[in-house]
Amino acid sequence: MLNPHDGMVARAQELSELDALLGAAASSGPQCVIVEGPSGIGKTALCDAFAALHPGLPVRRAEGTPWERELRGGVLAQLGVASPPPGSGRLDEEGYGAEAWGPDSDQPAWLPAGRAAGEWLAGLTGDGGPTEGGPALVVLDGLEDADELSLEALAFALRRLRGPVLVLAACGPAGTRPASPVAQFAGAVRARRLRLGPLTHEALRELALARAGVDLGPDAVQALWRATGGNPGLALEALADGVEALGAETLAAEGPRAVVRSVAERADAALAGLPAPSRALVEAVSVLGGTPSAAAAAQLARLPEGDAEALLAAADAAWAAGLLECRTVAGSLQVTIRDPLVRDAVHAGLGPLRRSTLHARAAELSESTRDRVRHLVAAAAMPDGDLAAAVDALAEGEAAEGDWGAAADALVAAARLHVDPALREDRLVRAAEAMIGAGDLTRAAPLARQIESLPQGAERDAALAYHAIHTGQARRAGALLARAWETRPPTAPADLSARIAQYRVLDALGNWDGEAMLAWTETAVRIAGPDSTAGIEARAMLGLALGLMGRHEEARRAYDELSSSAHLAGRDQRLRLGRGWVALAVDDMDTARLELRAAIPPARRPGSLRIALWAHAWLARAEFAVGRWDDALATARAGLALNDPVGISLVEPVLRLTAAQVCALRGQGAEAAEHSQHAQSGPEAYPVMRLSGAMAAAAVAESAGDYAAVLRAFDPIVHMDRTPWVDEPGFWPWQDVYANALVMAGDLARADAFLAPLEEAARAAGHRSTTARLGSVRGRLLGAQGRLDEAVAVFEESLAAIEGLPLPWGAARVRFAYGQTLRRAGRRRDASGVLAAARDAFAVLGASVYVARCERELQAAGTGVFRSRAGSRAESEDTGAHAPVPAPTAFTAQEEAVARLVAGGRSNREAARELFVSVKTVQYHLTRIYAKLGIGSRSELAAVYRGGAGEEEAL
Repeated sequence: MLNPHDGMVARAQELSELDALLGAAASSGPQCVIVEGPSGIGKTALCDAFAALHPGLPVRRAEGTPWERELRGGVLAQLGVASPPPGSGRLDEEGYGAEAWGPDSDQPAWLPAGRAAGEWLAGLTGDGGPTEGGPALVVLDGLEDADELSLEALAFALRRLRGPVLVLAACGPAGTRPASPVAQFAGAVRARRLRLGPLTHEALRELALARAGVDLGPDAVQALWRATGGNPGLALEALADGVEALGAETLAAEGPRAVVRSVAERADAALAGLPAPSRALVEAVSVLGGTPSAAAAAQLARLPEGDAEALLAAADAAWAAGLLECRTVAGSLQVTIRDPLVRDAVHAGLGPLRRSTLHARAAELSESTRDRVRHLVAAAAMPDGDLAAAVDALAEGEAAEGDWGAAADALVAAARLHVDPALREDRLVRAAEAMIGAGDLTRAAPLARQIESLPQGAERDAALAYHAIHTGQARRAGALLARAWETRPPTAPADLSARIAQYRVLDALGNWDGEAMLAWTETAVRIAGPDSTAGIEARAMLGLALGLMGRHEEARRAYDELSSSAHLAGRDQRLRLGRGWVALAVDDMDTARLELRAAIPPARRPGSLRIALWAHAWLARAEFAVGRWDDALATARAGLALNDPVGISLVEPVLRLTAAQVCALRGQGAEAAEHSQHAQSGPEAYPVMRLSGAMAAAAVAESAGDYAAVLRAFDPIVHMDRTPWVDEPGFWPWQDVYANALVMAGDLARADAFLAPLEEAARAAGHRSTTARLGSVRGRLLGAQGRLDEAVAVFEESLAAIEGLPLPWGAARVRFAYGQTLRRAGRRRDASGVLAAARDAFAVLGASVYVARCERELQAAGTGVFRSRAGSRAESEDTGAHAPVPAPTAFTAQEEAVARLVAGGRSNREAARELFVSVKTVQYHLTRIYAKLGIGSRSELAAVYRGGAGEEEAL
């Protein structure tokens, strides 16, 4: 199998985590991370990419191999651990175990080897070592095949080392078993475990382009993902064989899927070594799918009926071969094929006749209509009108239950089985809508392309509009919906009219048009009936429509009325999403988080994926607002992982926004930039997408102090039509960031004109957090105009407005602006207290970028840099590493602040803007700094700060 060692894609998150661990090693001592995942997932590639991103780090490497697993000390020898003379009780000249480690020795075998490893690591990081006190990187590949002596010795050494070392170890599944040597090593050194997941669809496309020069279309990417599970090694193998070998992705629920050659060979080899009963059992499980009971699989495999011993023997052999996973649930033995790709390979390897025969027999044995029809469809070799009618009935039942995924599978099968071309076309249109309803746009895309070629009509246009909404094509969706509504035949069924109205509700939501959303919601309820499935779904959107128009009390009453409906049944997910969304907008954070969490089911419920994605997006916003940034980032990432295989473009920018903000504020620049890039959408996109993308780009720019870029990010938003409800307080908090950038850029008149109507709207709505956010910018603006007393009054009002709200990030931003304004006006003592409070709040959040800014402000205020209560210290915004300060050379506080910024790469103009001083003042301070240090350039100043060692004294 090929390994993607030279083509790293889509691992920004993992690289950011490794960067953080490298920083921890530099400040706190040794760190160890074990990168886990199956063969081909890119473990070695990640290690290589990380080392390549840090060319200044000394790197020592070793690799475990199966045939050297019993070679004691073999990994230590590869690392270059010094070998003592024979008989000394340590390593011999070849790096292998010496005789002193035998049973006659009075000390454990690993102790002398551990001491040798400790001396080697100390030399790597200590005085005279290649890093001169800086961090070093030790890369261990194939950790599952490392010899035990080396693992024991390294664990002994790392537990006692104080120097800055990051151990980066790649390990396959075989090494992660409990009580294995790797698990013991990981526990001993408290290793962090980093599990590599599959590549996303977009990353697979990038990999194909980078490694094979092939620009894959959506269908080919989907086929590649389904055949490889997103494993880059398997993907490269498939590309080497020619991706066309995978064939077109089948739309039917059953039927053989494409299989990568090495997976097929692995499955064949495993099956070939099994006894006949075990092989029959595995094949039966591949036909049944999922996790059937062992009894059902045995019956399909025609094992001796009622012979539990024969069944257990067959299952045990398949388990020992690594094919089956067996577990007992409620007294019943259940079985499943461990690797889904192997399951597909076993199923595809049955051959047409045997596969059809097994599915037909499975249909006879099925206890549910759904399973029986599914197996009959898989067994069918040609169109069958009677079977098509049965599948139609099944589709109707699944749709009535809200299981749109199952309905889509049934409709696709019906389209294949119907003889009448008109019926086939109708089922394909309905299947596309069902797939979109289930949230699976990836499967719907090829059907949408087929539907494009059908004659124009309301059904066709509605289905295409539904697809366009979720792919973010606002103009196309609007035009199709208008035409679908206008061209409905007089005898059109109410179901069609209700569907079009519901789609227009979604279109209005994407456009953030409250009036249109309210009107079409009421239309959908009137046509479908308030207690129908469609009516209940429309009523769940009614409260949200009222909320985004600022009619919050009416929204609350609408949701209370719906929640008490006897017809709501299990369809409360949309209600909880809407109620949580509105609660977030009015700063009711407890309700918002409770309701939005409830809208995310623990497992996929029928028809819930689209709603779950929106719930992830807004729950991440809520967690960010209340300062639970780890949870916010995890929720956003979970939503992105859910969305990747289904491809709903409409919601992705909102998910990316939170991820970009958290990463940018924590100094994780690479991941923040990646999220921001993926959040961007074109001018044809919906306003909710464009707003989220602009906010993500602005967050990254603001964290870098690039206020010109903040203004560029928001320029499309400023010039778009915001008259509907975009600036309604609470939903889209972008205005203060834009106005702040105007002030920082010196454009005070524009900032004043922009703020005034927003402040009036926030006061009229009584919206406290918006009042505070806008007030912090107004205070900064007044300070820049020299009206300090008015500025102080506004800042104090802003702090009073946000007092008591669980919004630590918002409160810290107000204090930071307040402290900067006081410091600029010369009230340094007052500024110090406010800035210290802001710094401590930022430190608790982990906003390292703003912690560093606060400490620079404190320096400029003449208070020096000192540790915050949270234990933070100043950090470089560009690298996240500690920026050492030269030994105190009688720098003034202003000089120290200027020196740090310029050494970190800021231009004179950027440093002036950051410190609220003129460019000439920065130039003056630089001249004095250069004279005191005996240097003459910015590069020399940067070198001084990179190589200085007086940080502790400056603290």
